[in-house]
Amino acid sequence: MQSKIGWKKNDHEKMKTLEIISKDDVIKTNYIKVFEGVSVFFHQYNFEKFTSPLRTAKDSLRLDYCYSGQVDYDVMHKKNVFFEPGFLKIDRREVQNKKYSFPSQRYCGITILIDSDVKEKNDLEYMTGGTFDVAAIIRNYCGNKKYVFLKTIFLERFFEDLRSEELKNSLPYLRLKIAELLLYLSSEKVAEKTLPKEIFSISMINKIRQIRQYIDENFAKNITLETLTKMFEISATAMKNEYRDFYGMSIHAYIKKQRVKAACQMLKNTNFYVSRIANEVGYTNPSKFSVMFKKEKKLTPTDFRKYYRQHH
Repeated sequence: MQSKIGWKKNDHEKMKTLEIISKDDVIKTNYIKVFEGVSVFFHQYNFEKFTSPLRTAKDSLRLDYCYSGQVDYDVMHKKNVFFEPGFLKIDRREVQNKKYSFPSQRYCGITILIDSDVKEKNDLEYMTGGTFDVAAIIRNYCGNKKYVFLKTIFLERFFEDLRSEELKNSLPYLRLKIAELLLYLSSEKVAEKTLPKEIFSISMINKIRQIRQYIDENFAKNITLETLTKMFEISATAMKNEYRDFYGMSIHAYIKKQRVKAACQMLKNTNFYVSRIANEVGYTNPSKFSVMFKKEKKLTPTDFRKYYRQHH
């Protein structure tokens, strides 16, 4: 059965709901037209796969920001690309992907669609003082590429503001925020001085992601940087720098984070001795594990277990 689009008004007079009806599911996405030619979609999915009929006009722009979950999709030349929390994807492809998969079976994010035919002297033109230009954003970031990924502190803070349930139904608020974002992306100075340092190549993104997946599955093992560089064919310097820029923490810090996370679950849900839990998460010395755990959680493993069970 082919997907089809149906529109239904929400309780809020400006908000609509996009319904994509497929063979198995009816997928609903809240939608609001912020300006003439500029629309915002709020995504909240809990499934594994999704086929989208969404298309964009020639020279239009699609901005996607991921809050939680993960998206995998195929692009040309059979490359597999992923999209994770904290990233903004600037996409100028005319034909968008049809099939998406969600490995964690959930996704929360925002899509901003901007038509290339935004008319001059409309509300957006007025609010941006005439400096907003779709072509400028494409020129600043995409160049000859069809899409790029950006990650900056400004973008993280900006999209965090848009998560407010109270404010995202406010058309005046959304207009101010979207105008702010488009001015930011239209600025040549911002593009030159800030963002290019944090644009990641697709090949590097996939490699860094593979390293993270390997850590997730093997954090209890003795993972060394030398092992990772050989396994993923990347220099130690590039790996350390790119991983830190990409995920906001070092590889060692992430390994520690995963070990603490696993230890917390065992302390909550089992009666294992602390020495066994230490061994299970990769520490042969229980004392070193306890020191590390207290530094991270401000409680010893034993006190953490007691506190949790007293309060749950």
